[in-house]
Amino acid sequence: MSTTEPYLAPGSCTMRLQNLECLSSASKSTLLQSVADDISAAFICISKQLSCGTLSARHTRPMLDFITSIRNTGRLEQQRLQQELERQRQRERQWRVERKWMRRKVEGLVERSEVIHKQWKGRLERVKGNFEDATRDLAALRWKYELSRLQVEREKLLGRETDAIRAESNW
Repeated sequence: MSTTEPYLAPGSCTMRLQNLECLSSASKSTLLQSVADDISAAFICISKQLSCGTLSARHTRPMLDFITSIRNTGRLEQQRLQQELERQRQRERQWRVERKWMRRKVEGLVERSEVIHKQWKGRLERVKGNFEDATRDLAALRWKYELSRLQVEREKLLGRETDAIRAESNW
């Protein structure tokens, strides 16, 4: 038998995949489902022929090789996915460590800012107290100043009156 015979040439499944890149996402899904259905039907048909004795294990060797290839591909893909999963887990552990470190740093900053806030609040209270004390002292000094000034004016007035009385008496 020659491979140029039509029934040995690649079938419609292969031909239908020729323009896959031109299809929409929904059309691609539908087409691949159809191809999977054709492959499943082909395996069912081969299995029936094997059961009837029309085909032997020697005839189905290419199919066994095909299935082995798929299994190996599946194992390789699974190994790749396991490796990727492990990398993701390592990344997750690293992020968890970094997140804890950052949390500690932020907590430290918050605590430090609270300490600084309390210090400045205390300083502000002292300054307010000093300001209030200074305001009271200033008011008391102004009061004393006004009393002293009034007393000086009074003494001046009394001194003028006394001078006037002396001047009159000297006459």
